[in-house]
Amino acid sequence: MGIIDQIKTDATKTGSKIQTTEEAKLEGLLNKMFYLPKNIAEETKFVNQVMTRGLESQERVGLHASAIIETGKDSFCVRQQVLSLLYKQLQGEQLSVNVMRIFEEGNAVHEKWQRLFIRAGYAKAKTLDRTRFDSEYMLSFTPDIVCRIPEFYNGAMIGEIKSMNSFSFKKQDEHPSGKKQLQFYMYLCQKAKGNLNDKNDPDYKKGFVLMDSKNDQEFKVRVYNYDPEIVAPFVDRLDEIAFHYNNFLENNKMVKGNKNCTSYECKLGEKCPMRDACYNRGIGRVRI
Repeated sequence: MGIIDQIKTDATKTGSKIQTTEEAKLEGLLNKMFYLPKNIAEETKFVNQVMTRGLESQERVGLHASAIIETGKDSFCVRQQVLSLLYKQLQGEQLSVNVMRIFEEGNAVHEKWQRLFIRAGYAKAKTLDRTRFDSEYMLSFTPDIVCRIPEFYNGAMIGEIKSMNSFSFKKQDEHPSGKKQLQFYMYLCQKAKGNLNDKNDPDYKKGFVLMDSKNDQEFKVRVYNYDPEIVAPFVDRLDEIAFHYNNFLENNKMVKGNKNCTSYECKLGEKCPMRDACYNRGIGRVRI
């Protein structure tokens, strides 16, 4: 074990905080937000935006960025993603009520921080929790925060909020899936702006993961520069999904499912929003 790893291990045991100078500076700026007065007009606009977004159709459809960063190669399913571009999916009824409660608590933590960014003038309602669309891959993605903090960085940044229980918060130095999601969003936002290869344009080249300990309201931030090597496997997945989607349209051949998903009721199957379309049960295959 190297010296840095030993320091991190010792810090985890004692509860000490390890952070770079850059992260300490950002944490200090974020702490100041708690002393600011409410921005009633813009915060109300944001809450109304979140509550009424997609009111004409609450149905979740298509390809979503959060599914592309699925960590385990044994659980990621290309077939599921292709099916999501073709058929209606389950809207959460396949999930346990415990999971739904956790999601709702996470929503409240997100709103707390997003409203604080508005108070500080770092973000507007329209730059928070807004769903964007990549037409090339037919992919929806929703960064938690798109902000500008001029005292910290001279370009637009992406921020991802992750609520954690205190045990995980103290044990983990960073949030692995949050880091991947952040990198993917930085890539997609650069791609949309057209500055992926522009070294002179700083927008979306830096971002942060904000980890919130929901038991005691402690938090820490991890700052990251854009790293194309982290994103490369996700782009490969998108290309593979696009290939099999087009193959289905042109040749009516559907890609096989994950070999670890053995039935409609198996561990992977029961959590899959596309299981009705995949196994042609329940609502079956309803085209979107």
